[in-house]
Amino acid sequence: MFMEEFLKMATRRLIINADDFGLAPGNTAGILQAYRDGVLTSTSAMINMPGAPERITRARSQEPSLPVGLHLNLTIGCPVLPPERVPTLVDGDGRFYPINQLVERLPGVSLDEVNAEIHAQAALLTQCGGPFDHIDNHQMLLMLYQPFAPLVIQLAREYHVPVRQPAFNRSARVKLPKPAGAGSEVLKQYLGLLLRRPLFALRILPKISPAGTNRLPERLQAAGLGTTDWFIGDFFDCPYLENFLAILEQLPEGTSELMCHAGLVDDELRSCGDSYIDQREKELAILLDPTVREAIQRFGIELVNFSAVQLN
Repeated sequence: MFMEEFLKMATRRLIINADDFGLAPGNTAGILQAYRDGVLTSTSAMINMPGAPERITRARSQEPSLPVGLHLNLTIGCPVLPPERVPTLVDGDGRFYPINQLVERLPGVSLDEVNAEIHAQAALLTQCGGPFDHIDNHQMLLMLYQPFAPLVIQLAREYHVPVRQPAFNRSARVKLPKPAGAGSEVLKQYLGLLLRRPLFALRILPKISPAGTNRLPERLQAAGLGTTDWFIGDFFDCPYLENFLAILEQLPEGTSELMCHAGLVDDELRSCGDSYIDQREKELAILLDPTVREAIQRFGIELVNFSAVQLN
């Protein structure tokens, strides 16, 4: 038994997950291509965007084996619920506040409204081709801001699915040939807030600190939920083949998730309000590059999806 557990831990398993499934026609088509012809193993759906339910339903019928998770989102597009049901989350046009504005409004956000909206997103996704297999969240806000995290954990319990690794100290440390300084968008916005409104920023610091996030895996375990051993976000804004190969070479033992944002760029993507656009086609090209699949085989990495994450 000991030897079996040792061998299990010694295996390097990798989930390559594309966020934002359904965001626009181009990025959705690109994700399907990365799964069919490349090394992508999983995706997570942004169900609240205009046309997303129809796109996701159609894509899942075209590729029913593609594992789909729920990409919870409170910072781009409109809510699934009527705007009047979630007034602290939306502006005068009924749209979610962008991340830079929402960070300043966090103390006034209703937890009941957040809970209602994330449940509505989960319910809508299940109507678009079946159940989802994991939960993550756009720009990491829902797990980084401490009052929101229990809501996500409870939602995952209800659907009995794993959650993206939330702890900063479980982010795999890799050295990249071409670093681009990418990091958590929430933390970057918080640092900007610290410069503009230092007293306010210090007041919410205890609720948005990495120290609190690092305790979340224990809370997931106590809730009977699972997560990966490691999370790798270094590919974001660093879409270079050299970087991807370096990540593969340095992949730690255990199960890791590598977050990516592959896709094809179209007019709808450019107008959706997201700032990560042209990098998506660069990421897609890398996931399709035969050199990557050869490296995965050479390094003895097993490609998996979130079904490899054990639930308690």
